[in-house]
Amino acid sequence: MAGLGRILVAVLLGFWALPASAQDMRSATDALKRGQWELARQILAPLAEGENADAQYALGTLYANGDGVAPNMARAEQLWRQAAQKGHPRAREQLAFLRATNAAPATTAAAANPVGGLEQWRVQIATVPSPESAQREFRRLARQYGEILAGTDLVAPLFTLPDGGQVVRVQAGPVSEERARDICAKLRDLNAGCRVIRPEG
Repeated sequence: MAGLGRILVAVLLGFWALPASAQDMRSATDALKRGQWELARQILAPLAEGENADAQYALGTLYANGDGVAPNMARAEQLWRQAAQKGHPRAREQLAFLRATNAAPATTAAAANPVGGLEQWRVQIATVPSPESAQREFRRLARQYGEILAGTDLVAPLFTLPDGGQVVRVQAGPVSEERARDICAKLRDLNAGCRVIRPEG
């Protein structure tokens, strides 16, 4: 009986050990969908250090968006590169996009995308689960930061998560590059997340 007990313990330990990474990724994805950025970061960080490509991609995205952390594109690129080296397709797409946007002069992109004399730069200010919640969140932020976001409209592109699910990025624009950078600087001074989005982003 004692031997059977040891076998059962070993089997149970093995059962929980094998799917732990997958369970943690599900927990992180759930946290991302709810906008619980700090919880997601706490779950993703050790997974990323453990060479989990999905976690590296997701954590990189947090740093790129400034969701719950100070925006850090260098750290985001590092994490995406680690994930891409393991064959992560979305990480490769993000790196390709970064190469394209960094190679193209801002004046060229701006000239190609005029809107009523304004360039199509935007600022990303949140990530939410659905288009409906994007509208609510934009209205809330517009009330909270009325002077800073004055004259901007909601732009709500979809973003695909590591598990294939989708969330919506809450962006404000279109504005000039100078205005976009000014908005983000002011929001960050208030400890609010903000990321400048280029016209082709």
